[in-house]
Amino acid sequence: MGKGANRLDAITQQNELLKEQNELLREQIELLKKSSAQPKNDGREIFVDNIDRDEMRNGFLVTSHRKKLWNVQVGLINEFARICKKYNLRWFAFYGTLLGAARHKGFIPWDDDSDVVMFRDDYEKFKRIAQTEVRPPYFVDDWANYRREDLKNPLLDSESNLPLIKREQDRPAGWPFCYPSIKFRDSRTAMIAYPERPDTMNQGIFIDIFPLDIVPPFTQKTQALNFNVAKELFIAIAYPDKVREALDKDVKFAINVNELKKFLELSHKQKVTALENFLGKTFSEPEHVNQLRDWALMGINYSYDTADFKDVVYLPFENIEIPAPAGWENILTARYGDWRKLVYTHTHAFDYTVDFSYEEYFKRVARKKLISDENSVRSILIEEQNNS
Repeated sequence: MGKGANRLDAITQQNELLKEQNELLREQIELLKKSSAQPKNDGREIFVDNIDRDEMRNGFLVTSHRKKLWNVQVGLINEFARICKKYNLRWFAFYGTLLGAARHKGFIPWDDDSDVVMFRDDYEKFKRIAQTEVRPPYFVDDWANYRREDLKNPLLDSESNLPLIKREQDRPAGWPFCYPSIKFRDSRTAMIAYPERPDTMNQGIFIDIFPLDIVPPFTQKTQALNFNVAKELFIAIAYPDKVREALDKDVKFAINVNELKKFLELSHKQKVTALENFLGKTFSEPEHVNQLRDWALMGINYSYDTADFKDVVYLPFENIEIPAPAGWENILTARYGDWRKLVYTHTHAFDYTVDFSYEEYFKRVARKKLISDENSVRSILIEEQNNS
């Protein structure tokens, strides 16, 4: 009888231990479920739903890889918005980002970049503020930092350490690398556009910040004169050889010929600084705005009514809201026509990852000698996962 009681007590104790173990296992399983439900994103805030899952949007496969790119770009928008709010600077979602907000409440499914605009006065203020306000891992990249490779005399460019940008790499083909903008980057990431420049360029994921300048039609003669001067300066930056040829043929310019010749002798950075200083000083009471580049180089001769920018509305964009001009429908119609119609366009990114920096990207490429287009970030990651 005593032995049977001892055996029963032992069984009871074992059952209690099993219950405790099962309870611990249940708790561990619940913790695993919770941790697996939370996407791992190196401490970054998550702005994009289902970031770790592929999904179909408007018949287009949006991969988790693309969503992670989007998430970094929304994070950049958020940081940019913080700075602008702190210093009372106006900005607006524009181009594909505005279209995505209006039509998709987020990114256009096949898009992979983000665009915002500022009126010239706010744009110039942001450039000054960014020098002290923007800190790592964020980085401000200005178009003044890249010179053309086909200058008639490269020795005239005193900033000889500036990276060369080849014309044929621009898209569409034939565009000069002359796009007045700031790229606001996350240096922890990689968005590789120029694989031949591994050492001299920050190639982190970015958003584009574009300035809006005064464009026709004008109501004041002074505005028209300033516009013609700015356009000629811009053309002289983009096509210095063509302007030199025109001067040799005595073509008339709005700018004094001697002043234009002096301008051509400046370094690229000096030219850009002079042009943007001029645009900043002459930005006053605009009735119509657009990018100067569109009018000077691209033959896109339309303008946006500044009345459409007078008030701001906020449109949903993924899991945040972004400022849009109150007249956003007029702006989208002017830019795209029937903007509700889906039109597929090619993506911008050549290669990208949020898992490591552009510096690490080039180290891995050099180490593994993966130079060809076929060997992308994804193949590097897959290879490393297979070897681990």
